[in-house]
Amino acid sequence: MLRRVLLARARAATASARASATTLTPSSLARAGAHRAASTSATARGDGEEATGAGSTRTQPRAATAATPRATTATDDATSMMSAFAFATAASRAPTLRDALRECVEEVSRGLGPGRRATWAQLYVSGAMYDEEAIAEAGKMTREMFGSSPALVGAMVRGSMGGAGQTIEGVTLTAAAMPGTQTTTFRATSSSLPSLDDRCWRELATSAEEGLTVGVTVLADAAFEDVDKLLERLHVAMPNSVAVGGVVDGGAVMFLNDDIVRHGAVATLVSGDFDIDTHVAHGARPVGPVMSLTHAQDNAVLELDDVPAHPLLLETLESLPETSKVLPVMLGLGVNGTKGPFVCRDILSVGETGGVEVASMALREGAAVQLHVRDNSWAVEQARGVIEKCVNSAKKIRDLHAKNSVGATIFACANANRMHASDFRESLPSTPLGGAYVRSEIAPLVEGGASSVLSHTSAIAIYRERE
Repeated sequence: MLRRVLLARARAATASARASATTLTPSSLARAGAHRAASTSATARGDGEEATGAGSTRTQPRAATAATPRATTATDDATSMMSAFAFATAASRAPTLRDALRECVEEVSRGLGPGRRATWAQLYVSGAMYDEEAIAEAGKMTREMFGSSPALVGAMVRGSMGGAGQTIEGVTLTAAAMPGTQTTTFRATSSSLPSLDDRCWRELATSAEEGLTVGVTVLADAAFEDVDKLLERLHVAMPNSVAVGGVVDGGAVMFLNDDIVRHGAVATLVSGDFDIDTHVAHGARPVGPVMSLTHAQDNAVLELDDVPAHPLLLETLESLPETSKVLPVMLGLGVNGTKGPFVCRDILSVGETGGVEVASMALREGAAVQLHVRDNSWAVEQARGVIEKCVNSAKKIRDLHAKNSVGATIFACANANRMHASDFRESLPSTPLGGAYVRSEIAPLVEGGASSVLSHTSAIAIYRERE
């Protein structure tokens, strides 16, 4: 009877992690015992995938490699507009989608200023206010209203930030005028590099040699398994790139210029003479010693420091203060095998041989491993430091007093702290901020490194023209 109860609890914990991305607490991990829960084939990163560590990165151009060829490309004509960068954001809850889009485009156009046209735009729609037929035309309508067809990505999301606030029912729009830059959009259905035309790849390949930056905004649907691999390959092809974005709910509409996409990933690439600093506010605190992953199979951690993983983790959990023992537990794996920062995953179940199954992630033997607990009090303090870093990033430009000379985007966990956007606006009132609440976030954790799929974080990117 006890065996059946333990197994049932382990299965329940696994099912909960799959459905709602809830993590195990130390006590529930112990109760899972040595009984393996039903095998999981996690198809996407959920809210239970966490990341912790340094969390702030800056652009760092290096040599790029060439890749393969297809997509849509547009170049800003700097001679026909003002030369300075400008950013703007807007929100609307108008009862019809067309009216909401019109209000947002008009407000954003005023924010960018006369003589400036949008280089790129991000469009987010949330709630059940608008019918599917109208949503299918949202990207096309937005670009037509701008009159300049900016490179556009976006999605139906759980909520979004724009204008002076945030909404879970309505539309937000963020745009930038970045004269002298080049924009490219693509859709990916696998981890292979996007098929761009030869000229585009040549320009992207030489951009690193010229000391330029490639800013990438990536949105992927929850069923797309190859997000991390795609991010790695993009960074290998363009080491001067910085990718930020998010994973949206499965089946959610994503916008790509005039089209809608429901599967895979969509992205914009903006190449030019500008900088992007990224800052990540984390929700999980590292606890216990850093260990080495000595044996793994698929998404199961079998041995740490050459001993069965489960007993070793239980020993670590038992040593924690009582206040920490009740917190949800996650397993952090060092980025690229380092001893931090860590990308964390839900612990889904434990195996009969002492292994620990984690939410989908490519496990690499030799990687550093450390337990983490989701600690709201710690996360609030950590977020204050991240906002301070955002302020320092924005102040690197002399024209910060100009209302919209620096811009920012944010991708935040829908189930985590929702105060980060308002904290940012309070500290940087002249810097437009727009973004979305998503299932999982995308951002780099190591300076100059590839981005990772995160969760229970807020990933903020600061865009600014170089002096």
